[in-house]
Amino acid sequence: MLGMAAYLYYLMTDSYRYLIWYFWIEGTLFLLLMTAAESFLALQCRAGFDADEPMRLAWTFIALSSFSRFAGAVLMAAKGWHFTWITGQTSSALALISLERLARIGDVVGGPLALALLAAGLSRVLKIQRMFNVLSRLTRMDRLLIGLIVAFTLGQVVNIAQYIAHRPQLSTVFLWLSDPLLALLLIEAVLIRRSVIRVGFGLISQCWGMYVIAIVTTSAGDASLWAANAGLLSAPMTALSWYIWFFASAAFASAPAYQLAAMSLPSAEESAARTRV
Repeated sequence: MLGMAAYLYYLMTDSYRYLIWYFWIEGTLFLLLMTAAESFLALQCRAGFDADEPMRLAWTFIALSSFSRFAGAVLMAAKGWHFTWITGQTSSALALISLERLARIGDVVGGPLALALLAAGLSRVLKIQRMFNVLSRLTRMDRLLIGLIVAFTLGQVVNIAQYIAHRPQLSTVFLWLSDPLLALLLIEAVLIRRSVIRVGFGLISQCWGMYVIAIVTTSAGDASLWAANAGLLSAPMTALSWYIWFFASAAFASAPAYQLAAMSLPSAEESAARTRV
């Protein structure tokens, strides 16, 4: 509601005043809380599997990915909020450069690194599903969704190729990996969810469905950034596209919440049964 109020004020006055304040304070707090919740829930899911269970390693990678997203959000907040206890006086040029470096590190840690760790976790889940022969085929809608993401990724690769000769910074090169990793993640998440649905709908299916939503919305966010930089979006549409990152962050946090709810369901049913007796 606060975000929409700030956006409506911008539409009526053409002033970014409250919109900037919203994303600077409330928006940053939301992302920090969501990534912190995601990390905590993923660790709880990991703890629910014994050391010799195959899914423990999968959730170890997913938990590391969640923590990377949280660390990236913290580093980005350090720049946005000018944390003087990290860099000293933010008015100095050296401090501002340090903050900018922190933000670039945060981009890499919360972006490509987190995506690579999540891809490792999902590949482990696919390996387990293959062992139990529960992998399912993709539907036409699945193929269409994957095709759109892959087409966008290929377009990005073509655009990136022209910048390679200019010797970009190492952090920029790492950020270029985001779109290919998102395409890989979407294929993995859709395959996992389709296989789980084959066994039966439920909380586990919702878990992997949330990862599909998170990956698609993250891809949409990247696409909106590209479109805005290319001048394809109007100013109001560009400002509106900023909100998509909240949906992606909430979806990433919701995925382990569904998994944890599924793991807690047997004990809850057992407790309810004892109560009835």
